[in-house]
Parts: sequence; C-alpha cells; structure tokens
Amino acid sequence: MLVAVKPMSAPARPKPVVYSRGSLLSRLTPDQIRDLFAVGHPVTYPADHTIVRQGRNLPPLLLLRSGFIKAMRRALRGSHPAIVDVYGPGDVLGAEAMYASKFAHVDFVTTQDVTAYLVPQHQFLEHLNRHPAVMRQLMVTFAHRVRQREAALAYSRHEVRERLIAFLNRQQVFYGVKTDCGDLIDMGLNRCDIGAAIGASDAAVDDALRRLREDGHIKTGYKKIWITRRLSEELSPELRTEPPSPEALG
Repeated sequence: MLVAVKPMSAPARPKPVVYSRGSLLSRLTPDQIRDLFAVGHPVTYPADHTIVRQGRNLPPLLLLRSGFIKAMRRALRGSHPAIVDVYGPGDVLGAEAMYASKFAHVDFVTTQDVTAYLVPQHQFLEHLNRHPAVMRQLMVTFAHRVRQREAALAYSRHEVRERLIAFLNRQQVFYGVKTDCGDLIDMGLNRCDIGAAIGASDAAVDDALRRLREDGHIKTGYKKIWITRRLSEELSPELRTEPPSPEALG
C-alpha cells in the first residue's frame, strides 16, 4: 500500500540584517563583522529601557543589529533632556567614552526592542589594534557623525517647520525604508521625542506635522512617518543631508 507523503517545505531563510546607510557595520565586510561579533556576546533590550545613564560608569560598547536607541543629555540638574542623537542598525554606541576614558555623557534609551552585541572595551580596543582596516572605518564613521551633528546646529535659529524638515530629512536619508506609501521612518519616536530632538514644544511639533500633512509631504501613524514628497526640496542645497558618497563608504 502506497502512502502519500506530504512534501516537506523548505525551512524559511532568516531575513538578512540590513544596516543603516553610513553606519560602521555597513562599511565592513561580512568576515569583519563576524570577527567583531566574536569578541562580544549578544544582548537584547526591551523598548523604553535605559541602558546607560549620564554621568555613570563607562558605558558598554554596543553594536546595534536591530531597533533604535536615543542619546539624551541634560544640560542642568533636573532639566528636561534633549535628544542629541539617534542610533539605528549598524551603529556603534559608547566608542567616544571608550576613547576618552570618561563617564557616560548621555543617557542611552531604547525606543524599540533592540538586539545588539556587547563588546568589552578592552577587547574592542585590542581588536581594533589587530585590524587597522576596521579602525579606519570607525574613524570614517566618527567623522561623518561629527559633520552631521555640526550641520544640525545650523537649524537652531530657524523656525520649527524648518528644524522639523531638517530632522526628518536626516532620518529619511540614513534610516528610511522605501514602501508603496513613501519612505517610512519607523524609529519608535513620538512627538515628545521629536520635540526633544529639535527643541520645540509638543504643540509646535503637532502644528508643524499638521502643515506638512496638509501640504502632502508626509503621512503619519503611531510612531511612524511616511515621507511622500522630497523634504530636501524645502531646504537650501547647502543645508540638506545627503547620502554618503561611495568613496566615503569605503
């Protein structure tokens, strides 16, 4: 008697990890990434988790694989923190404190569930010394990060609308995901976070987002924004955030 055997379906392949454009891991080869992960160990953090607090011990060095982390800093004791940067897949956190041998100068707070590799600082430094090509790419990453932060300061004297457009344009360039509805910015940021990043009140952020929706530039959802028209057209050419060139990516 023949028994029909249902063919087994092939196991689903895991989705490849996509690192954000211009990040450290996007600049490394698969072998370099594997060797770097080998000196650390995988960790996970839930959303809204504080990994490191400003002024505390040297922060761990983290290599992000998925999720986003906001870097927050208080200027005065008891003041509301500002978001000074946001990190996504492929970015490295804690390297500045490692090189300076200083306490953490910011809070690291997750905005989504995060997976990462935690690498002890001394092992990371030893790895860089053994692999100068990786060290060079880290320095290139630092250089671009500094340039981006300095460019962001140019908007501090502009209106909220311009500051918001510049912030969204930067996130679109480095972390945007193309969809049928436009470029999706899905970083776990709410309006309070956006206000903390551009120095604006919740009401001012709401008003600026509303005007961008009415003009057809964006669509919004819960902690999500779709860019439906090029925001960079609203900025003067010298103030736009442009993708790193192939030469810069090394």
